[in-house]
Amino acid sequence: MSGDLSLRRVPLRTIRAHPVRTAVVLVLGLAQAACVFSGLVLVQGARQELSLAERRLGADIVVYPTAALQKIDKDDLTMLGTPVECYRERSMLSRMGSNDDIESVSYQIYIADTAADGGRTWIVGYEPQTDFVIAPWLEEGADAAPGAGVVAGSDVDDGGSGTVALFGRPWPVTARLARTGSELDRAVLVDMDTLGRLIDASLDAGVDTYASLDPHRDYSVALVRVADRGRTQSVVDWINIYVRKVTAVGSGELLTGTASAIRGHSGAIAALAALAWLIVLAALATAQSMLMNQRRGELRVWRTIGASRATIERVMVHEALVVHAAGACAGVALALLLLAVSGPATAGALAPARVLPAAGAALLVSLLVGCASTWLTVRRAARALDGQELLTP
Repeated sequence: MSGDLSLRRVPLRTIRAHPVRTAVVLVLGLAQAACVFSGLVLVQGARQELSLAERRLGADIVVYPTAALQKIDKDDLTMLGTPVECYRERSMLSRMGSNDDIESVSYQIYIADTAADGGRTWIVGYEPQTDFVIAPWLEEGADAAPGAGVVAGSDVDDGGSGTVALFGRPWPVTARLARTGSELDRAVLVDMDTLGRLIDASLDAGVDTYASLDPHRDYSVALVRVADRGRTQSVVDWINIYVRKVTAVGSGELLTGTASAIRGHSGAIAALAALAWLIVLAALATAQSMLMNQRRGELRVWRTIGASRATIERVMVHEALVVHAAGACAGVALALLLLAVSGPATAGALAPARVLPAAGAALLVSLLVGCASTWLTVRRAARALDGQELLTP
């Protein structure tokens, strides 16, 4: 065994010679890698879903012209913006720019067209560049934008043609809105440039209601995000006092508490995943210690033939590396299979951009922990063996 070649063969021969011991370590490595991988994937997926849920709560504050708010039933008011035909110039809100608690402001403008059945179809003009309310509800993803087309609400029927007729012209549906449970489900949404073209189309159709409306100058509602949700009511009071002819309405304690609960759930999920991994890690450490007690005879043989402690550690760590690598790969594959067959609940969590880093992290953690625990266990056993030899006459 003195040659390098024979030393490299020893770990593999030891693995084959002790199948039960190898199987125990392999299963523990498998469980550890599966736990780390599935934990990372599910925690990241859950955090993304919870983050989306928080963003879908809408604005912290909606600011309407006072005359507009008087036309809206309080039960219909939402933090996503409630359609109403009322228009004021944005310059009237310029003072809000002096409040440091206001993080961002996005505007919406509402016009309406008469549908074929005689009902009213709301058309919502919004600014994709500043928007933080509509984007989280887009089925195509937050980066989707209507472009020259329209975003159709969940209840809007395009007739199978992929277009919506507005003011006598067909407009392509370029995105869809998930169901919000609000008036937006029956509305179409467009950027401000497209809203300008729709106003021109309304004039051609003989509707002059919006002739004086400028999408880049006017607003129907201002949607406000504050830097600290805990100061929402303070900002509402400030706007109602210092900004003339408007009424600000805050999201209230219910939505603020919901946002805090969402963040708390995200932290709890991460803590549970970490706890599960620590339990598996403790089981691995216990098994390593128990198995090393059975290998004291091997250590004595190594010391008898003159092997140094460094040589023994290198051979046994090499053995652990092989076993844990096999277990980690099997664990990641098994966890991925179980997540894949578990149904739609985890489908969104298995995107390659999330799976590949999680798999790499699981393999790395499993190998590092397995080799480190083996090295520490061997050192402790070797020291104990040295102490026994010193006490032996």
